[in-house]
Amino acid sequence: MRPGIFVDTFQESFRNKMFLFFFIVATLIIGSIGLTLNMDIVNGVLRGVTFLGNEVRVPAFTVQQWVQNLQSGLAMVIGTFGLFLALMATSTLFPTMLQKGSIELLLCRPIPRWRIITARFLGGASIMAFNAAYLFLGVWAVLGWKADVWNNAFPLSTILVIFAFIVLFSVVMIVSVITESAPAGLLVAFTMLIFSPVLAAHEQITPAFSSELYRQIFRSLYWLVPKSAETISAMRRLIQNRPLDINWVLGTSAVFALTCYVGALIYFTRKDY
Repeated sequence: MRPGIFVDTFQESFRNKMFLFFFIVATLIIGSIGLTLNMDIVNGVLRGVTFLGNEVRVPAFTVQQWVQNLQSGLAMVIGTFGLFLALMATSTLFPTMLQKGSIELLLCRPIPRWRIITARFLGGASIMAFNAAYLFLGVWAVLGWKADVWNNAFPLSTILVIFAFIVLFSVVMIVSVITESAPAGLLVAFTMLIFSPVLAAHEQITPAFSSELYRQIFRSLYWLVPKSAETISAMRRLIQNRPLDINWVLGTSAVFALTCYVGALIYFTRKDY
């Protein structure tokens, strides 16, 4: 695949300061942990923690337990609020591409349309993947240096947050390509992300429904839409070395993302711009 459109996506992220914003935020998080977090460790037991000069009360954890809890908490925050920010930052990539003048310039090139939209998608996903990897690896290195605890599951959890973003980004792609509206794609992706924890609790919620039809609809929605809540929760379980069985979560979410990609590809290929 020719890298032109892929590189153009990166260049656009530099022009609108999107890449720089995420890089600065990630650097601030890593720097604040490295410079202002101090741990009082005695014989492998954590006796006290100070952050920004303030003493933080902590239970009598071992250093490894405390680091794992801190890492899992950071992963949950990044996996939730980070996804919102990442989707907001990338929601304009496809509508911008489809603007008058931009789309004609792209289509006049001797490049198949499927390569154009695929390169755009990969460009947006790569921008977020780079920043997520930089943040997780940076936090992992700083905590490992300070506490001498190297929990390899923490950087591995980056794969899950990147996967969750790619799945929701595919929703942004298909809605934005069809409507040519950034807010529309963002709204649909946000709705799926917000209601994902509700659908994840379908086994507890469906018995309260009075009709079997409503129960079937609710269960069907759960199996059809992305399982972002379970994917983010799996990050905590992975970091804390707890049993992890998410093959069906990743599999159904991947099928959904692939369906969105194919749908956007077919629409974009046949659309007369």
